Amino acid sequence: MQVLVKQNLATQLREEILAGRIAPGAKIVEATWARHFGVAQSSVREALNILITEGFVSKGHGRSARVLNLSKQDIVHLYQLRGALEGLAARLLSEQQAPLADLEAALVEIRSAVEAGEVRPIIEGMQRFHMTFLEKTSNPFLVEEGRRLIIPLYDFTLMRALSGGFDGSPWKRNLERHVQILDAIRTGPPYYAEQTVIHVMDQFLKTALHVWAEKI
Repeated sequence: MQVLVKQNLATQLREEILAGRIAPGAKIVEATWARHFGVAQSSVREALNILITEGFVSKGHGRSARVLNLSKQDIVHLYQLRGALEGLAARLLSEQQAPLADLEAALVEIRSAVEAGEVRPIIEGMQRFHMTFLEKTSNPFLVEEGRRLIIPLYDFTLMRALSGGFDGSPWKRNLERHVQILDAIRTGPPYYAEQTVIHVMDQFLKTALHVWAEKI
């Protein structure tokens, strides 16, 4: 029962954040939200720990939890590092001649969401695509480092997109670039696949800065 309570609280707090009722960078006061939801403060603390794991919330040692907030420079640095990590993943998958059916199926679902203009399924689908992409390498260190970058970045993107009222159009071109990545892995050579991802990630960054990061 206690597990269910904290999971429900985490879901409710996540929706408050996504709706913009708790702004990026804002402090989340446990006592305030405990009164709001009519629960114990310890339950809110446990719910926040779930959101910290998911990347929606950050918390330094001895400090209050705050909603994730990324600066323009943070965005640039994250995409630069993603290019290196996901480029390596592409090279490994090309070398392994890994099957790509699951990633291709994920893109079909994302394309449907893009055509319907459904922002949340688009961004959540992109997040799953890139985590699956890393997981297919079977390199646990690569997966862990990638998770630390990808989860918070897409969480923040979702916050910004929902608060900004975006439709699916900004992701339409990026969808084709994902197809380009899979084609490069499939046809090789591995070095070409790696360089393709690095180049495409730079294009992703430009799109992000143009669409919403410039407003940070």
